[in-house]
Amino acid sequence: MKRILALQFAFDWMIYDVHKVDYDPIKEIETFWNRYALDTISANILELLGAYFSDGMEKDWSYTDEEIQEFAIALYRMLIACCVANHRHTDLTKLELSAKTKERIEKELELSKKIADFFSRLSK
Repeated sequence: MKRILALQFAFDWMIYDVHKVDYDPIKEIETFWNRYALDTISANILELLGAYFSDGMEKDWSYTDEEIQEFAIALYRMLIACCVANHRHTDLTKLELSAKTKERIEKELELSKKIADFFSRLSK
């Protein structure tokens, strides 16, 4: 119970960070995308959903509790940053992702496009 309350406090406190003078939503978004690939994001979200739907049954999770907690906090920070960027009409073309991240995203999108095109052809 104590751990859940600490996590709840951490989540509640994050929204107050946006009022700091040096808060930069662009940096928050860059930090998230430079750290997490789309397949990792998907896996983490599925892990969270699995925990939610497990009905207390013991399962063999792919990630530790700390990794899932870290991801959930990073995701929430990024969502807050997107909300703030939208509210402030921030130009998101200023995002500076690493070359490795840009390449990874490009590959992920190319692959997903091939899969989407394949299913599109099947449905015709």
